[in-house]
Amino acid sequence: MSALPSRAVCDCPVDAITEVADGTHLLRFRSPVISNQSLPGQFVNIKVSGGQHPLLRRPFSVCRVNAREGWFEVLWKVVGQGTAIMAQARPGDTFSVIGPLGRGYTVPESTRTALLVGGGLGVAPLPFLAENLAAAGTSVEVYVGARSKGDLSMLEAFGSLGLEPVIATEDGSVGACGFVTAPLTTRLKELQGAPDAHLFSCGPTGFLKAMTALSKQYEIPGQIAIETVMACGFGICVGCAVPAKRQVGTGRRYKLACIDGPVFDSDEVELDG
Repeated sequence: MSALPSRAVCDCPVDAITEVADGTHLLRFRSPVISNQSLPGQFVNIKVSGGQHPLLRRPFSVCRVNAREGWFEVLWKVVGQGTAIMAQARPGDTFSVIGPLGRGYTVPESTRTALLVGGGLGVAPLPFLAENLAAAGTSVEVYVGARSKGDLSMLEAFGSLGLEPVIATEDGSVGACGFVTAPLTTRLKELQGAPDAHLFSCGPTGFLKAMTALSKQYEIPGQIAIETVMACGFGICVGCAVPAKRQVGTGRRYKLACIDGPVFDSDEVELDG
């Protein structure tokens, strides 16, 4: 699974919008082009308003697709003006969408056990990835962490694939009490050094730093999908630069999340914060 070079600018009608958790919405767009070209871990850039406010497009992970029926979904939480506008969408409304964009997850041929870990809204790209992995016969394990029960989403999507996520909430309202890294660590100890295991994660920076550390400690290669502002999506604005761990000469080399990512190998970039 690697990124496709093609992308499209589409006026995508809304098929459905659902509030799947407290303030978290799942929006289904109709687009045969984007649904047929998207790969897990890629994103789309959405113009949320026909006016000048907000001016910039907003990036959203492709959450699920159905290429046969011609739709794809994005998941988001209302946090500002742009996402509040999207929450008011109704079936039949049309949004300008550019996608698919970026580099998605790459599954090594040797992978037999895939551990998918989402922190908060970092769960967004994982249903799409889980579906593809399950269809390929890969053993899939899902770990989801959130602050509270009301922040959990997409559990039914995993259930429809026959997967039962391991859940942890910081307040203990459901699943294990604390961070999802605790049950994940228990599993990684069992798999330590396994050549056919791979760790796929997405979430906020602090969470991804923990994933990177665990990947290194237990010798399980991993990939991280970073969350950042990617205004243009094409590498033009250079607003999503991430320091690379491998520097060239005396200068510091950077990678752009929108074209080199948003998915990186866990040892590929430096995470701040």
